Amino acid sequence: MKKLLLKIISFLVLAAVIGPIVFFFMVLKGFFGPLPTEDELQDINHLEASIVLDANGQQVGKFYVQDRSAVGYSEISPKLINGLVATEDQRFFEHQGIDLRSLGRVVIKSILLQKGSGGGSTLTQQLVKNLFPRKNYKAFYYPINKMRELITAYKLEQIYTKEELLELYLNTVSFGEDVYGIESASKRYFNVSSKKLNQQQAAVLVGMLKATTSYNPFRHPDASLKRRNLVLAQMVKQEMLTQTECDSLKKLPLETDYQKPRGMLAPYFLATIRKKTNAFLEGYNSANETELSLTKSGIKIYTTLDAIMQKYAEQAMRAHMEKLQALFDRHWNGTLWTANPKLLQKELNKIANGRSDSELRAASEINVFDWASSATKVMSPLDSLKHHLAQLQAGFLAMQPSNGAIKAWVGGIDYTYFPYDHVAENAKRQVGSTFKPLVYATALENKVSPCTYFKAKQQSFEVKEGEWKTANDHGNYEGKYSMKGALEESVNTVAVNLLNEVGISTTITQARNMGIHSSMPEVPSLALGVASISIQEMVAAYCTFVNGGYKIRPHAILRIEDKNGNILYEYKEASKVRALSAKTAAQMTKLLQGVVDDGTGRSIRTRYKLTNPMGGKTGTTQGNADGWFMAITPHLVSGTWVGGVYPAIRFRDTSLGQGATMALPIWAGFYQQLNADNAFNYYTKPSFKSMPQSWADELDCDPFKEEFILRKWLFPNRKNKDKNAAKEEKSKENKEGVLKKIGKWFKKD
Repeated sequence: MKKLLLKIISFLVLAAVIGPIVFFFMVLKGFFGPLPTEDELQDINHLEASIVLDANGQQVGKFYVQDRSAVGYSEISPKLINGLVATEDQRFFEHQGIDLRSLGRVVIKSILLQKGSGGGSTLTQQLVKNLFPRKNYKAFYYPINKMRELITAYKLEQIYTKEELLELYLNTVSFGEDVYGIESASKRYFNVSSKKLNQQQAAVLVGMLKATTSYNPFRHPDASLKRRNLVLAQMVKQEMLTQTECDSLKKLPLETDYQKPRGMLAPYFLATIRKKTNAFLEGYNSANETELSLTKSGIKIYTTLDAIMQKYAEQAMRAHMEKLQALFDRHWNGTLWTANPKLLQKELNKIANGRSDSELRAASEINVFDWASSATKVMSPLDSLKHHLAQLQAGFLAMQPSNGAIKAWVGGIDYTYFPYDHVAENAKRQVGSTFKPLVYATALENKVSPCTYFKAKQQSFEVKEGEWKTANDHGNYEGKYSMKGALEESVNTVAVNLLNEVGISTTITQARNMGIHSSMPEVPSLALGVASISIQEMVAAYCTFVNGGYKIRPHAILRIEDKNGNILYEYKEASKVRALSAKTAAQMTKLLQGVVDDGTGRSIRTRYKLTNPMGGKTGTTQGNADGWFMAITPHLVSGTWVGGVYPAIRFRDTSLGQGATMALPIWAGFYQQLNADNAFNYYTKPSFKSMPQSWADELDCDPFKEEFILRKWLFPNRKNKDKNAAKEEKSKENKEGVLKKIGKWFKKD
């Protein structure tokens, strides 16, 4: 029995001696994956952010894993260096990357007990962990990763000086939030460079390294103060401070000069650029056996965007939407969800996650969007949901009609709270009367004279669901309109009659030729904009009016380069494809100018005092759910949409919910800023190209003609009786089935 016991003890002793050695060589030889090579260690390449540039070479944004500003050792305050060594690695200048005194504790806890030891890593080992993130080895996570770090740390110590190692460490370490590196941290929390940190500031930043969130001086000042004083005490132990100096510093309050991160310009645009670039790199890497990364490889992405124009667009959107939201809130006066209980319940079910009704109504601190000041507020999950859903949204896109280059892109009111992009290709809403110009263009292409007069009278159509009758706003069906008059006043009955004359399928084909890819229903109400189409498609289609009738391809990326300037991708303009005749394009451009000068878009002239050559078309959909304004100028075409997340979130009054009220002001505010900036004279000064006189003559006719009605001529005093009869007829129609009232859903724009 004694011999067996001795054998067991001998085996255990031998295993305790040989086991670590075998384990060491297994890690060293790459049994658990290759270690960083000497070449990699000698040429430590920090992850390089990729940058996005606008058309003028101005940086718009960047993509990165870690955002940092590197500084040299001489640019870092000695006070911080001393505090770091005293707190994190007191024997840093003595060891070779491995602190043998701490290693025993690490071996026992991490390797034998498989528990994190804490405090056992030297600064060099922490640097290794920053440069080469740990891998998941499941049950052996700690021992394998710890051994890899020990070996790599020792190798680093043979290559770099202690000062160089400290420089590398302080340029890579995280300081919480999105801050990496001592320079970025110094500026974020104290608004000074790392060289100018005083002793107490340096101690705060060193203290953060133990727990970047818990010891954040801005968010948790009390905890940060205690940690700061502990760092100062450690410096006394290492004779880097006297006790008197330490006591004096401990009496000082914690003072920060926190620099809130600035809002990113064009966040929705950048999200699209990220998606498109990643898709490109995936194919490029596969074809070329490379490993380029958008967040690591220092790629440069040159775009069509104009940063100043983008800023003006965002400012115009914010200025209008803040006022519109206040109007919307007053309009409903707290009754929005009383009117839409089913929608609220549906959305509430999505966020319930098993929580009881009382939990959903219990107030707590919640971060919510607010135009005045987005901040943490005391609200229940239910109330925050109501608040979130009740915010009106917006989308704005500006494009050069000559080539489809996107110049400004506003996908929503706030990317942080509402990341859904209303300008993205898959974001589609009903377009209302903004579709009418496509119907008119189809008619012109099919030899319908613009001075043909169309009666405004109602007509009934047999559709799949039953009888469908067109309807005009205010029930006015008298007189006859030319194309000019009908488009300016957005007469529904004329648009539908025109569609019926040229053919629905013909109109759909024409729309596709102009850049509309979305599904378009083959129904008479297509003329009134029942199709759901993206802003991008609508802007592209309107570009054909301005550029002489050619189809364009919207694009945002001009060129992609690697960090060495090698071109990976370059946009090549496709050969021109004609979508409209030059004559139709010129006549439609003139007709759209009439909408702004004399029609539903006239507030551009009267209220906003814009005198520039321009045209446009307003649009409003069923129940005022969507407000649109399409605008054309010689060198810029834009589309603006405003509405709720759901159609039920809308104004009940058309005077408030129409496109001229909801969307047009954003375009007006944007263009007012362009007018005030001489740098944009290219966009604001030119006039539209003149058309041949014979084409212009075809448009020279009265917009409206009264119809001669014998009964009215003989009995002029029957006017009031006719009005009463019209009211009775309208009352009768209101009692008809839902299918027969579809025509009234489309308001005049």
